[in-house]
Amino acid sequence: MEEEKYLIERVGKENPFRVPEGYFDTLTAQVMARVDASPQPVPSVEKKKAKLVRLRPIHYAVAASVCALFISVAAYVSFNSSSVDSAVQQTVAQQETYDSFDAAADYMMVDNEAIYACLSSDY
Repeated sequence: MEEEKYLIERVGKENPFRVPEGYFDTLTAQVMARVDASPQPVPSVEKKKAKLVRLRPIHYAVAASVCALFISVAAYVSFNSSSVDSAVQQTVAQQETYDSFDAAADYMMVDNEAIYACLSSDY
């Protein structure tokens, strides 16, 4: 608000822009005269030809190298994941073997002394 008051005090409420007398009376006629006098551009119907890009042998070599790289990385990742899976399966199988032996020993109620006695006795 203070800035507005300062500007009004300094400049006043007068409009500093002025239009010459009768300017808008002749404006329409002047614009129409210029529009009629200017030549109309004729739209062109020419089609642009497609640009043909020829690949050099080096481009084919680069593309083949990139494809080989992607295939080798995919094979490496696949091989490592399958080897990890097989290692996990072996560990699980060993654990199951130990668990089944413990279950059989519990079922037969055989302790170390009974095993030693069986092994030491002559049949």
